[in-house]
Amino acid sequence: MITARLIQSGHCDAATNMAIDEAIFLSYQEGLTEPTLRLYGWKPAAISFGHSQNAEELINLNACASEGIDIVRRPTGGGIIFHDNELTYSIVLSQADIGISYRVKESFEAITSFLLAYYRSLGAEANFAKDTVKRPFLAHSIAPFCFSRNEEYDILVNGRKCGGNAQKRKKNVILQHGSIPLSFDKTKASRFLNDHSIIKTMDVTTVHEFSKEKTDIQKLSEALIKAFSFHFKTAIRESNLLLQEEKLTQDLKTLKYSTPKWNYYAQRPQARVA
Repeated sequence: MITARLIQSGHCDAATNMAIDEAIFLSYQEGLTEPTLRLYGWKPAAISFGHSQNAEELINLNACASEGIDIVRRPTGGGIIFHDNELTYSIVLSQADIGISYRVKESFEAITSFLLAYYRSLGAEANFAKDTVKRPFLAHSIAPFCFSRNEEYDILVNGRKCGGNAQKRKKNVILQHGSIPLSFDKTKASRFLNDHSIIKTMDVTTVHEFSKEKTDIQKLSEALIKAFSFHFKTAIRESNLLLQEEKLTQDLKTLKYSTPKWNYYAQRPQARVA
């Protein structure tokens, strides 16, 4: 059995959230920490988008600015996600920690499987899209908006998409994070996209829709921690960021995730932050 750190960050702004995730990823690469599960939320509400996406092409930046919606480019791939009333997780670990191969699809399935156990513990029927949708998936194609189409390893709860997950890896170290929506206002989310018609393709379910019991963030967090611990056979140690991680978070936030160069043009900072 391995030991994993648990960090519960509460609600942070978008730049801080992505800076913390990357700081933990870099810290683990340096051998400073054990595998880490982090749980957090977003305040103010935010739009995050994949590493390779074009923010100006896809996002209505004026609408975001006028309504106080943060935007941030993730270090991971995938499509746009509107983060509002949700529980978000991130996991940093190595392939050796959980005995998985190097292949991306296998590692993504192995890690994301703990979410199936989580949703099932809430009384829902949860499966990967590849196991329920009887049609071919488009190879090497990512939906511009995460909730507008199902990919192979998206999770369907009672037949509808719930949340989204994305991954980054360097050598054998993996950062994966994803959203678990408690509720989702697709009309509101569509206001912040240049293509408003995408609302017609959103078929999203949320925890408040399918959970058989009244839930809150605390109960949902406890259930997620339990599913993670059981699935990966880990002992959980609640912790805080290391001092080095706190310093790195501030550097990453200031020099990278708060800057137009990164968010609009994917230009990495010139100053050293790791």
